[in-house]
Amino acid sequence: MYYRLKDNYILRGWEKLPYAVVDREAGRAWFVDKEAFDALQLCDGQVDFDLSLVPQVIRDSVAKMEEKGFVAPCALGETIADEQKYHFYPNRFMRSAHWSITGNCNCKCRHCYISGAENRYGEISHDDAMKIAQGLVDCGVMSCSITGGEALVRRDFWEIIDTLRAGNISISQIYSNGLLVNERLLDAFEQRDMHPEFNMSFDGVGHHDWLRGMDGAEKAVRRAFELCRDRGFPTGAEMCLWKENRQSLRDSVNYLASVGCQSLKLNPVGDTGAWHEGGYAESHGLSMDETFEIYFDYLDDFYRDLPQMTVHLGGFFMCDGSNPDLYRLPAVHVVNNLENACLCAHARSNMYISAEGRALTCMPLSNMDEFQQAYPKIQEIGVRECLNDSKYMELINTRSTTVLAHNEKCRECPYRNVCLGGCRAAGMLTQPGDILALDEATCAIYRDGWLQKIVAKVKELRPEAECVERKQLSELGLMDNLPGVF
Repeated sequence: MYYRLKDNYILRGWEKLPYAVVDREAGRAWFVDKEAFDALQLCDGQVDFDLSLVPQVIRDSVAKMEEKGFVAPCALGETIADEQKYHFYPNRFMRSAHWSITGNCNCKCRHCYISGAENRYGEISHDDAMKIAQGLVDCGVMSCSITGGEALVRRDFWEIIDTLRAGNISISQIYSNGLLVNERLLDAFEQRDMHPEFNMSFDGVGHHDWLRGMDGAEKAVRRAFELCRDRGFPTGAEMCLWKENRQSLRDSVNYLASVGCQSLKLNPVGDTGAWHEGGYAESHGLSMDETFEIYFDYLDDFYRDLPQMTVHLGGFFMCDGSNPDLYRLPAVHVVNNLENACLCAHARSNMYISAEGRALTCMPLSNMDEFQQAYPKIQEIGVRECLNDSKYMELINTRSTTVLAHNEKCRECPYRNVCLGGCRAAGMLTQPGDILALDEATCAIYRDGWLQKIVAKVKELRPEAECVERKQLSELGLMDNLPGVF
Protein backbone atom coordinates (compact mmCIF):
# COMPACT_ATOMS: atom_id res chain seq x y z
CA MET A 1 0.00 0.00 0.00
CA TYR A 2 1.41 3.35 -1.08
CA TYR A 3 0.33 6.80 0.11
CA ARG A 4 0.95 10.34 -1.05
CA LEU A 5 0.32 13.77 0.41
CA LYS A 6 -2.75 15.29 -1.25
CA ASP A 7 -2.00 18.03 -3.78
CA ASN A 8 -3.25 20.95 -1.69
CA TYR A 9 -1.00 20.11 1.28
CA ILE A 10 2.65 21.00 1.85
CA LEU A 11 5.04 20.19 4.71
CA ARG A 12 6.53 23.14 6.56
CA GLY A 13 8.15 24.18 9.82
CA TRP A 14 9.15 27.33 11.73
CA GLU A 15 11.27 28.22 14.73
CA LYS A 16 9.69 26.62 17.83
CA LEU A 17 7.01 25.03 15.61
CA PRO A 18 9.04 22.70 13.40
CA TYR A 19 6.38 20.24 12.19
CA ALA A 20 3.31 21.35 10.27
CA VAL A 21 1.11 20.25 7.40
CA VAL A 22 -0.25 23.28 5.54
CA ASP A 23 -3.30 23.64 3.31
CA ARG A 24 -1.88 26.14 0.84
CA GLU A 25 -5.29 27.01 -0.64
CA ALA A 26 -7.02 27.70 2.68
CA GLY A 27 -3.93 29.23 4.31
CA ARG A 28 -4.19 26.99 7.37
CA ALA A 29 -1.58 24.99 9.26
CA TRP A 30 -1.91 21.95 11.52
CA PHE A 31 0.98 21.43 13.90
CA VAL A 32 1.82 17.81 14.65
CA ASP A 33 4.35 15.87 16.70
CA LYS A 34 7.53 14.40 15.24
CA GLU A 35 6.09 10.89 15.03
CA ALA A 36 3.16 12.05 12.87
CA PHE A 37 5.46 14.24 10.80
CA ASP A 38 7.87 11.38 10.12
CA ALA A 39 4.91 9.40 8.82
CA LEU A 40 3.80 12.27 6.58
CA GLN A 41 7.26 12.54 5.05
CA LEU A 42 7.06 8.90 3.99
CA CYS A 43 3.81 9.57 2.09
CA ASP A 44 5.56 10.33 -1.18
CA GLY A 45 4.31 7.46 -3.34
CA GLN A 46 7.60 5.57 -2.94
CA VAL A 47 7.22 3.70 0.36
CA ASP A 48 5.31 0.41 0.56
CA PHE A 49 3.60 0.49 3.95
CA ASP A 50 2.78 -3.23 3.73
CA LEU A 51 6.45 -4.09 4.15
CA SER A 52 7.44 -5.43 7.54
CA LEU A 53 10.25 -2.88 7.66
CA VAL A 54 7.73 -0.14 8.28
CA PRO A 55 7.05 0.08 12.05
CA GLN A 56 3.47 -0.35 13.19
CA VAL A 57 3.56 3.04 14.90
CA ILE A 58 4.24 4.67 11.51
CA ARG A 59 1.38 2.73 9.90
CA ASP A 60 -0.95 3.85 12.66
CA SER A 61 0.10 7.46 12.17
CA VAL A 62 -0.53 7.23 8.42
CA ALA A 63 -3.99 5.81 9.09
CA LYS A 64 -4.74 8.82 11.30
CA MET A 65 -3.44 11.20 8.65
CA GLU A 66 -5.70 9.51 6.09
CA GLU A 67 -8.69 9.96 8.40
CA LYS A 68 -7.87 13.67 8.66
CA GLY A 69 -7.74 13.92 4.87
CA PHE A 70 -4.05 14.83 4.56
CA VAL A 71 -2.98 11.74 2.60
CA ALA A 72 -4.57 9.22 0.25
CA PRO A 73 -3.67 5.80 -1.16
CA CYS A 74 -1.89 5.89 -4.50
CA ALA A 75 -0.09 3.73 -7.01
CA LEU A 76 3.66 3.23 -6.89
CA GLY A 77 5.40 6.20 -8.52
CA GLU A 78 2.64 8.78 -7.99
CA THR A 79 5.09 11.17 -6.38
CA ILE A 80 4.50 14.49 -4.69
CA ALA A 81 5.64 17.80 -6.18
CA ASP A 82 8.93 19.28 -5.00
CA GLU A 83 7.15 22.22 -3.37
CA GLN A 84 5.18 19.79 -1.19
CA LYS A 85 8.34 18.49 0.43
CA TYR A 86 9.46 19.75 3.81
CA HIS A 87 10.82 23.27 4.06
CA PHE A 88 11.91 24.94 7.29
CA TYR A 89 11.67 28.71 7.79
CA PRO A 90 14.29 30.15 10.20
CA ASN A 91 11.82 32.61 11.72
CA ARG A 92 8.87 32.62 14.09
CA PHE A 93 5.52 31.53 12.73
CA MET A 94 3.09 34.14 11.39
CA ARG A 95 -0.05 32.70 9.83
CA SER A 96 -1.28 35.75 7.93
CA ALA A 97 -0.77 39.41 7.15
CA HIS A 98 -3.20 42.28 6.83
CA TRP A 99 -1.44 44.75 4.57
CA SER A 100 -2.29 48.39 3.82
CA ILE A 101 -0.58 48.54 0.45
CA THR A 102 -1.40 52.25 0.15
CA GLY A 103 -2.53 55.13 2.32
CA ASN A 104 -4.20 56.83 -0.65
CA CYS A 105 -7.95 56.75 -1.20
CA ASN A 106 -10.57 57.89 -3.69
CA CYS A 107 -13.13 58.66 -0.96
CA LYS A 108 -13.25 61.51 1.55
CA CYS A 109 -14.40 59.57 4.59
CA ARG A 110 -15.12 61.69 7.65
CA HIS A 111 -13.83 58.99 9.99
CA CYS A 112 -10.73 57.61 8.21
CA TYR A 113 -8.13 56.23 10.64
CA ILE A 114 -5.27 57.36 8.42
CA SER A 115 -6.81 60.43 6.74
CA GLY A 116 -6.48 58.77 3.34
CA ALA A 117 -8.17 61.61 1.48
CA GLU A 118 -5.35 63.92 2.60
CA ASN A 119 -2.70 61.33 1.64
CA ARG A 120 -1.33 61.52 5.18
CA TYR A 121 0.77 58.37 4.94
CA GLY A 122 1.05 57.95 1.17
CA GLU A 123 2.46 54.63 0.00
CA ILE A 124 5.82 52.92 -0.11
CA SER A 125 7.73 52.57 -3.38
CA HIS A 126 7.23 49.71 -5.82
CA ASP A 127 10.62 48.21 -4.93
CA ASP A 128 9.86 48.33 -1.21
CA ALA A 129 6.43 46.77 -1.77
CA MET A 130 8.06 43.93 -3.71
CA LYS A 131 10.58 43.43 -0.88
CA ILE A 132 7.76 43.06 1.62
CA ALA A 133 5.73 40.74 -0.64
CA GLN A 134 8.71 38.47 -1.28
CA GLY A 135 9.66 38.64 2.39
CA LEU A 136 6.24 37.33 3.38
CA VAL A 137 6.73 34.46 0.93
CA ASP A 138 10.22 33.68 2.21
CA CYS A 139 8.99 33.52 5.82
CA GLY A 140 6.14 31.10 5.14
CA VAL A 141 3.22 33.45 5.69
CA MET A 142 0.21 31.52 4.41
CA SER A 143 -2.46 34.12 3.67
CA CYS A 144 -2.77 37.84 3.19
CA SER A 145 -5.67 40.28 3.21
CA ILE A 146 -5.18 43.50 1.27
CA THR A 147 -6.42 46.89 2.39
CA GLY A 148 -5.55 50.60 2.14
CA GLY A 149 -6.51 53.45 2.04
CA GLU A 150 -8.24 52.07 -1.00
CA ALA A 151 -6.13 49.13 -2.13
CA LEU A 152 -7.42 49.22 -5.70
CA VAL A 153 -5.94 52.66 -6.44
CA ARG A 154 -2.38 51.35 -6.20
CA ARG A 155 -0.84 51.13 -9.69
CA ASP A 156 1.15 47.96 -9.03
CA PHE A 157 -1.75 46.19 -7.31
CA TRP A 158 -1.53 43.16 -9.59
CA GLU A 159 2.24 42.83 -9.27
CA ILE A 160 1.82 42.62 -5.50
CA ILE A 161 -0.98 40.07 -5.81
CA ASP A 162 0.93 37.95 -8.33
CA THR A 163 4.10 37.91 -6.21
CA LEU A 164 2.15 36.71 -3.18
CA ARG A 165 0.29 34.05 -5.13
CA ALA A 166 3.46 32.79 -6.82
CA GLY A 167 4.76 32.13 -3.31
CA ASN A 168 1.69 30.09 -2.29
CA ILE A 169 0.18 32.90 -0.21
CA SER A 170 -3.58 32.85 -0.53
CA ILE A 171 -5.38 36.18 -0.89
CA SER A 172 -8.17 35.89 1.63
CA GLN A 173 -9.81 39.31 1.43
CA ILE A 174 -9.71 42.57 -0.46
CA TYR A 175 -10.93 45.49 1.67
CA SER A 176 -12.48 48.18 -0.48
CA ASN A 177 -14.98 51.02 -0.58
CA GLY A 178 -16.44 49.36 -3.69
CA LEU A 179 -16.03 52.27 -6.09
CA LEU A 180 -13.55 50.39 -8.28
CA VAL A 181 -15.09 46.92 -8.01
CA ASN A 182 -16.23 46.20 -11.56
CA GLU A 183 -16.48 43.45 -14.17
CA ARG A 184 -12.93 43.96 -15.41
CA LEU A 185 -11.50 43.61 -11.89
CA LEU A 186 -13.41 40.40 -11.24
CA ASP A 187 -12.38 39.08 -14.66
CA ALA A 188 -8.72 39.60 -13.69
CA PHE A 189 -9.19 37.64 -10.46
CA GLU A 190 -10.97 34.82 -12.26
CA GLN A 191 -8.20 34.64 -14.87
CA ARG A 192 -5.89 33.93 -11.93
CA ASP A 193 -8.31 31.33 -10.57
CA MET A 194 -8.91 33.47 -7.49
CA HIS A 195 -12.15 34.34 -5.68
CA PRO A 196 -11.17 36.38 -2.61
CA GLU A 197 -13.80 37.88 -0.36
CA PHE A 198 -14.49 41.55 -1.03
CA ASN A 199 -15.00 43.16 2.36
CA MET A 200 -16.66 46.50 1.76
CA SER A 201 -17.75 49.31 4.02
CA PHE A 202 -21.49 49.89 4.24
CA ASP A 203 -22.50 52.56 6.71
CA GLY A 204 -26.25 52.38 6.69
CA VAL A 205 -29.14 52.54 4.24
CA GLY A 206 -29.58 56.21 3.41
CA HIS A 207 -26.53 57.31 5.41
CA HIS A 208 -23.52 55.88 3.63
CA ASP A 209 -22.84 58.94 1.44
CA TRP A 210 -22.50 61.30 4.40
CA LEU A 211 -19.80 59.28 6.15
CA ARG A 212 -17.97 58.62 2.88
CA GLY A 213 -17.93 62.33 2.09
CA MET A 214 -19.25 62.00 -1.46
CA ASP A 215 -22.53 61.66 -3.33
CA GLY A 216 -23.21 58.34 -5.01
CA ALA A 217 -21.03 56.23 -2.70
CA GLU A 218 -23.96 54.14 -1.46
CA LYS A 219 -25.21 53.49 -4.98
CA ALA A 220 -21.71 52.41 -6.00
CA VAL A 221 -21.15 50.02 -3.11
CA ARG A 222 -24.61 48.48 -3.56
CA ARG A 223 -23.72 47.85 -7.19
CA ALA A 224 -20.44 46.25 -6.04
CA PHE A 225 -22.17 43.92 -3.58
CA GLU A 226 -24.70 42.86 -6.20
CA LEU A 227 -22.02 42.35 -8.85
CA CYS A 228 -19.97 40.15 -6.53
CA ARG A 229 -23.07 38.12 -5.73
CA ASP A 230 -23.85 37.64 -9.42
CA ARG A 231 -20.26 36.67 -10.23
CA GLY A 232 -19.84 34.26 -7.33
CA PHE A 233 -17.38 36.31 -5.25
CA PRO A 234 -17.98 36.17 -1.48
CA THR A 235 -18.50 39.44 0.38
CA GLY A 236 -18.24 40.75 3.90
CA ALA A 237 -19.03 44.18 5.30
CA GLU A 238 -18.09 46.58 8.05
CA MET A 239 -20.44 49.25 9.35
CA CYS A 240 -19.68 52.23 11.55
CA LEU A 241 -22.37 53.56 13.87
CA TRP A 242 -23.02 57.18 14.79
CA LYS A 243 -26.06 59.08 15.98
CA GLU A 244 -27.75 59.60 12.65
CA ASN A 245 -27.53 56.06 11.25
CA ARG A 246 -28.45 54.11 14.37
CA GLN A 247 -32.06 53.67 13.22
CA SER A 248 -30.91 52.12 9.94
CA LEU A 249 -29.22 49.13 11.55
CA ARG A 250 -31.98 46.59 10.98
CA ASP A 251 -32.62 47.65 7.38
CA SER A 252 -28.88 47.68 6.67
CA VAL A 253 -28.32 44.17 8.01
CA ASN A 254 -31.26 42.80 6.07
CA TYR A 255 -30.16 44.51 2.86
CA LEU A 256 -26.66 43.05 3.13
CA ALA A 257 -28.07 39.59 3.82
CA SER A 258 -30.31 39.94 0.75
CA VAL A 259 -27.30 40.43 -1.54
CA GLY A 260 -25.47 37.42 -0.16
CA CYS A 261 -23.07 39.19 2.20
CA GLN A 262 -21.60 36.57 4.52
CA SER A 263 -20.59 38.67 7.50
CA LEU A 264 -21.02 42.10 9.03
CA LYS A 265 -18.98 43.67 11.80
CA LEU A 266 -20.25 46.79 13.55
CA ASN A 267 -18.37 49.32 15.62
CA PRO A 268 -19.05 52.89 16.72
CA VAL A 269 -16.96 55.53 14.97
CA GLY A 270 -13.82 56.01 17.04
CA ASP A 271 -12.73 59.52 17.93
CA THR A 272 -9.51 59.29 15.99
CA GLY A 273 -8.08 60.21 12.59
CA ALA A 274 -10.28 62.37 10.39
CA TRP A 275 -13.24 62.08 12.79
CA HIS A 276 -11.21 63.65 15.58
CA GLU A 277 -9.64 66.22 13.28
CA GLY A 278 -13.09 67.24 12.02
CA GLY A 279 -14.50 67.57 15.53
CA TYR A 280 -17.43 65.25 14.77
CA ALA A 281 -17.51 63.34 18.05
CA GLU A 282 -19.47 65.88 20.08
CA SER A 283 -22.32 66.34 17.61
CA HIS A 284 -22.41 62.94 15.89
CA GLY A 285 -20.61 60.43 18.11
CA LEU A 286 -22.14 57.78 20.37
CA SER A 287 -21.25 57.18 23.98
CA MET A 288 -20.25 53.73 25.15
CA ASP A 289 -23.61 53.24 26.87
CA GLU A 290 -25.53 54.40 23.79
CA THR A 291 -23.62 51.94 21.64
CA PHE A 292 -24.36 49.02 23.94
CA GLU A 293 -28.04 49.98 24.07
CA ILE A 294 -28.17 49.93 20.26
CA TYR A 295 -26.54 46.50 20.18
CA PHE A 296 -28.79 45.14 22.90
CA ASP A 297 -32.00 46.46 21.30
CA TYR A 298 -30.98 44.92 17.97
CA LEU A 299 -31.00 41.41 19.47
CA ASP A 300 -34.81 41.39 19.18
CA ASP A 301 -34.55 42.22 15.48
CA PHE A 302 -31.77 39.71 14.89
CA TYR A 303 -33.72 36.76 16.27
CA ARG A 304 -36.89 37.97 14.58
CA ASP A 305 -35.26 38.28 11.14
CA LEU A 306 -32.49 35.66 11.36
CA PRO A 307 -30.43 37.27 8.57
CA GLN A 308 -28.46 34.60 6.72
CA MET A 309 -25.08 36.03 7.66
CA THR A 310 -22.79 36.36 10.66
CA VAL A 311 -23.46 39.58 12.57
CA HIS A 312 -20.73 40.75 14.95
CA LEU A 313 -21.78 43.57 17.25
CA GLY A 314 -18.24 44.72 18.03
CA GLY A 315 -17.03 42.96 21.18
CA PHE A 316 -20.61 42.51 22.42
CA PHE A 317 -22.38 39.66 20.62
CA MET A 318 -21.89 37.50 17.53
CA CYS A 319 -24.14 34.99 15.81
CA ASP A 320 -24.79 33.54 12.37
CA GLY A 321 -28.47 33.83 11.48
CA SER A 322 -28.23 30.56 9.53
CA ASN A 323 -27.11 28.82 12.74
CA PRO A 324 -28.98 30.72 15.48
CA ASP A 325 -28.63 28.03 18.11
CA LEU A 326 -24.99 28.97 18.69
CA TYR A 327 -23.92 32.45 19.70
CA ARG A 328 -20.72 34.04 20.95
CA LEU A 329 -19.71 36.61 23.54
CA PRO A 330 -16.58 38.14 21.93
CA ALA A 331 -15.52 39.87 25.16
CA VAL A 332 -14.98 36.45 26.77
CA HIS A 333 -11.58 34.88 26.04
CA VAL A 334 -11.30 31.19 26.85
CA VAL A 335 -7.70 30.53 27.86
CA ASN A 336 -6.56 27.26 29.40
CA ASN A 337 -3.14 28.56 30.47
CA LEU A 338 -3.09 32.27 31.27
CA GLU A 339 0.71 32.35 31.39
CA ASN A 340 0.86 31.44 27.69
CA ALA A 341 -1.81 33.88 26.52
CA CYS A 342 -0.43 36.78 24.47
CA LEU A 343 -1.76 40.30 24.96
CA CYS A 344 -3.65 39.96 21.64
CA ALA A 345 -4.30 36.46 20.31
CA HIS A 346 -5.23 37.84 16.88
CA ALA A 347 -2.03 39.87 16.57
CA ARG A 348 0.15 36.90 17.50
CA SER A 349 -0.89 35.09 14.33
CA ASN A 350 -1.87 38.01 12.09
CA MET A 351 0.59 40.82 11.33
CA TYR A 352 -0.68 44.24 10.33
CA ILE A 353 1.54 46.14 7.87
CA SER A 354 0.81 49.86 7.71
CA ALA A 355 0.89 52.06 4.62
CA GLU A 356 4.38 53.14 5.72
CA GLY A 357 5.47 49.51 5.95
CA ARG A 358 5.48 49.34 9.76
CA ALA A 359 4.75 46.11 11.59
CA LEU A 360 1.93 46.74 14.10
CA THR A 361 -0.67 44.74 15.97
CA CYS A 362 -3.62 46.26 14.10
CA MET A 363 -4.74 49.07 11.83
CA PRO A 364 -6.06 51.48 14.51
CA LEU A 365 -2.53 51.90 15.87
CA SER A 366 -1.27 53.22 12.53
CA ASN A 367 -2.52 56.77 13.16
CA MET A 368 -1.02 57.01 16.65
CA ASP A 369 2.13 58.68 15.38
CA GLU A 370 4.18 58.98 18.52
CA PHE A 371 3.56 55.35 19.42
CA GLN A 372 3.77 53.64 16.04
CA GLN A 373 6.94 55.38 14.93
CA ALA A 374 8.87 53.29 17.45
CA TYR A 375 8.03 50.14 15.48
CA PRO A 376 10.09 48.84 12.56
CA LYS A 377 9.63 49.57 8.88
CA ILE A 378 9.70 46.14 7.31
CA GLN A 379 11.26 47.37 4.06
CA GLU A 380 14.28 48.50 6.08
CA ILE A 381 14.90 45.44 8.28
CA GLY A 382 13.17 42.69 6.30
CA VAL A 383 10.28 40.43 7.22
CA ARG A 384 12.54 37.73 8.70
CA GLU A 385 14.27 40.03 11.17
CA CYS A 386 10.89 41.54 12.02
CA LEU A 387 9.63 38.05 12.91
CA ASN A 388 12.71 37.08 14.87
CA ASP A 389 14.22 39.89 16.88
CA SER A 390 12.37 43.19 16.78
CA LYS A 391 10.31 45.52 18.91
CA TYR A 392 7.29 44.17 17.06
CA MET A 393 7.94 40.58 18.19
CA GLU A 394 8.60 41.84 21.71
CA LEU A 395 5.17 43.47 21.63
CA ILE A 396 3.12 40.59 20.28
CA ASN A 397 4.85 38.10 22.59
CA THR A 398 3.94 40.17 25.67
CA ARG A 399 1.66 38.11 27.90
CA SER A 400 -1.82 39.02 29.07
CA THR A 401 -0.59 38.65 32.63
CA THR A 402 1.54 41.76 32.00
CA VAL A 403 -1.57 43.69 30.97
CA LEU A 404 -3.48 42.53 34.06
CA ALA A 405 -0.62 43.41 36.38
CA HIS A 406 -0.29 46.85 34.79
CA ASN A 407 -3.89 47.90 35.53
CA GLU A 408 -4.97 48.25 39.13
CA LYS A 409 -8.66 47.72 38.29
CA CYS A 410 -7.82 44.31 36.81
CA ARG A 411 -5.96 42.90 39.80
CA GLU A 412 -8.99 42.05 41.93
CA CYS A 413 -11.58 41.79 39.16
CA PRO A 414 -13.42 38.42 39.23
CA TYR A 415 -13.48 38.39 35.42
CA ARG A 416 -9.78 39.08 34.86
CA ASN A 417 -9.01 35.60 33.52
CA VAL A 418 -11.58 35.86 30.71
CA CYS A 419 -11.44 39.60 30.00
CA LEU A 420 -7.61 39.75 29.82
CA GLY A 421 -7.77 43.53 29.83
CA GLY A 422 -9.64 43.79 26.54
CA CYS A 423 -8.39 45.27 23.26
CA ARG A 424 -5.02 47.03 23.16
CA ALA A 425 -6.05 49.55 20.49
CA ALA A 426 -9.24 50.40 22.39
CA GLY A 427 -7.24 50.92 25.56
CA MET A 428 -4.96 53.38 23.80
CA LEU A 429 -7.92 55.50 22.68
CA THR A 430 -8.50 56.48 26.30
CA GLN A 431 -4.86 56.33 27.43
CA PRO A 432 -2.74 57.38 24.42
CA GLY A 433 0.69 55.84 24.22
CA ASP A 434 0.02 53.07 26.75
CA ILE A 435 -0.22 49.76 24.89
CA LEU A 436 -1.01 48.00 28.19
CA ALA A 437 -3.91 50.32 29.05
CA LEU A 438 -7.25 48.95 30.21
CA ASP A 439 -9.96 48.73 27.53
CA GLU A 440 -12.77 50.67 29.20
CA ALA A 441 -15.44 49.41 26.78
CA THR A 442 -14.74 45.75 27.50
CA CYS A 443 -14.49 46.57 31.20
CA ALA A 444 -17.97 48.11 31.03
CA ILE A 445 -19.42 45.01 29.36
CA TYR A 446 -18.41 43.05 32.45
CA ARG A 447 -18.83 45.74 35.11
CA ASP A 448 -22.28 46.91 34.05
CA GLY A 449 -23.83 43.48 33.69
CA TRP A 450 -24.16 43.44 29.91
CA LEU A 451 -23.12 39.79 29.67
CA GLN A 452 -25.89 38.76 32.03
CA LYS A 453 -28.38 40.89 30.06
CA ILE A 454 -27.32 39.33 26.75
CA VAL A 455 -27.56 35.77 28.11
CA ALA A 456 -31.01 36.45 29.60
CA LYS A 457 -32.24 38.13 26.41
CA VAL A 458 -31.08 35.29 24.17
CA LYS A 459 -32.67 32.76 26.52
CA GLU A 460 -35.94 34.66 26.18
CA LEU A 461 -35.74 34.98 22.39
CA ARG A 462 -34.15 31.64 21.53
CA PRO A 463 -34.35 29.26 24.53
CA GLU A 464 -32.45 26.49 22.74
CA ALA A 465 -29.49 28.71 21.84
CA GLU A 466 -26.14 27.82 23.42
CA CYS A 467 -23.21 30.14 24.12
CA VAL A 468 -19.95 28.88 22.58
CA GLU A 469 -17.81 30.35 25.35
CA ARG A 470 -19.97 28.78 28.06
CA LYS A 471 -19.50 25.39 26.44
CA GLN A 472 -15.73 25.87 26.16
CA LEU A 473 -15.35 27.02 29.75
CA SER A 474 -17.44 24.11 30.98
CA GLU A 475 -15.37 21.57 29.04
CA LEU A 476 -12.16 22.99 30.55
CA GLY A 477 -13.58 23.18 34.07
CA LEU A 478 -13.17 26.98 34.11
CA MET A 479 -16.73 28.16 34.77
CA ASP A 480 -15.51 29.90 37.92
CA ASN A 481 -13.75 32.40 35.63
CA LEU A 482 -17.15 33.81 34.60
CA PRO A 483 -19.18 33.96 37.82
CA GLY A 484 -22.84 34.97 37.79
CA VAL A 485 -23.26 35.16 34.01
CA PHE A 486 -24.92 31.84 33.15
